[in-house]
Amino acid sequence: MNTEYLKAILNRIASKQHTEDDITLLEQALVADNCQIASQLGKYNVNIGEGKEIHIGDRIYNQWDKEAMEALVKAIQEASGIHQNTQGGDAAARDIDKRNIYENCTFIQLLAKDSNLGSLSQEPLKDLDFSDISQESIRQAYQDALPPDASVWNLEGNNITQILQELNEFRRLFEFFNCLSQDESLPEEIRNKLSNVAKNIVSKKHPEEKTNKSSKDFFSDKEGLLESYLIATLERCDDDNEQFLLNAWLIIDDSVQVNDLSKFTSLLNKDEQQQGTLCKFNDIPKQLNKFLKASLRHLRGKQYQLIVEVFLPSDLIGTEVDRWKIYDPIVEEITLGIKYPIRLRSLERLDLEYLDSYLSDWYKYWNKVKTVLHNEPIQELFAHLEEMETFNWKSLRSSLKEKIGLKVTCAPPKAKTKELFKAILTATTPIAIWTRCDIPNFDHVAAIDEILTFKPLCHLCESVRLTREKADAQTEEHLGFHLALLWEDPHRLTPNVMLELKTPGQ
Repeated sequence: MNTEYLKAILNRIASKQHTEDDITLLEQALVADNCQIASQLGKYNVNIGEGKEIHIGDRIYNQWDKEAMEALVKAIQEASGIHQNTQGGDAAARDIDKRNIYENCTFIQLLAKDSNLGSLSQEPLKDLDFSDISQESIRQAYQDALPPDASVWNLEGNNITQILQELNEFRRLFEFFNCLSQDESLPEEIRNKLSNVAKNIVSKKHPEEKTNKSSKDFFSDKEGLLESYLIATLERCDDDNEQFLLNAWLIIDDSVQVNDLSKFTSLLNKDEQQQGTLCKFNDIPKQLNKFLKASLRHLRGKQYQLIVEVFLPSDLIGTEVDRWKIYDPIVEEITLGIKYPIRLRSLERLDLEYLDSYLSDWYKYWNKVKTVLHNEPIQELFAHLEEMETFNWKSLRSSLKEKIGLKVTCAPPKAKTKELFKAILTATTPIAIWTRCDIPNFDHVAAIDEILTFKPLCHLCESVRLTREKADAQTEEHLGFHLALLWEDPHRLTPNVMLELKTPGQ
């Protein structure tokens, strides 16, 4: 871990915007006896003695266990300049404790900490001291601002930064400041300042509609919905394919900055190791169903379009992820791919050595994708693979040059899948569509071309889902049972990889 990555993690911890992955990476580096990190921690009153005793404040720890890491995080935050002085009260209580007060903490500091809120003009926030506003007023405005069916009690009661972030996710910042500005228990001067903040939010509401147009294009028929993603990774733990490591995150709204790691919410249980949960291959659908349920709880009360992206090793890319069964409260069990668009991803594209060699080209091809999003996919932009008997991966790689996608109208034999994806990976091709099974007496070329040209490219994932939905309503053989889609956005990777890709200072 280099100095800039370390500083980025420490800064996020200090501003209480860190993720569980940040803590895991920091802990791994400390366990590995990284002297550079140990020296950086000195300014937070954290020292590691020659005998490896860990001195944090006035306490000594013998190893980097959970208790020591929690103490480390607290020490970094206490030294960061934003302090909370709690005079008692139950942190798990349903109400914000009236006895809790904030010191040296103004709205301008808090809003500056969150990139989603940073677009607000800071002038109306100047000198607006949060400690001048009673906790009862904050509590009432917070409750009134959120939708009535929103889950609001999963926050620490005295964490105003977290409260503002939650309100921002619900697009309810205006309601919050507007409610506060009408609270007659507050001095008129403060109410006027709060009113100015509310007006400023209205004038700058949803600036990402312009700045993130390329992201919104993927949801052009879902106006007003959050762009939500369940991202899962599947890795082997042994050569016998007995154990797999499954990890998952939720992005509640991907219209935020693409390099903002705070948008990732880990879906692992707190008692699970942060590298993932171990399971056998046959148990993977059941575990993904648990991740999906957790995602839906996070999305409760919101309007969203949820897409499931699964990173698989290339030799497992033929796995029928879209055919996995998930829980439904009405019919008990439904097929994953008919309810949610499924995008397959290549696990190899998360490898840092791969990214060092190919990311620049991958960006180039993805930029070409964005230029044709609203067009019907031009056949010339998709390479076509009709048969695998004479297949040569180097020849295909050459054919993929200047193409944004690949359509495979024959079922790739399992023995040649790895070679097929060797061509796709080295060509950095972002999109591929193929059939997993050759249906007798069926025109695969015409059927796949119809899906590709049915709507503009930005609707391709939904077109594939609709094809699966039609198949589910039939008993006879249908392409929808066997259709697979690869959709590789280089700007949406896992948080640990995106952390490594962040430019120093971002």
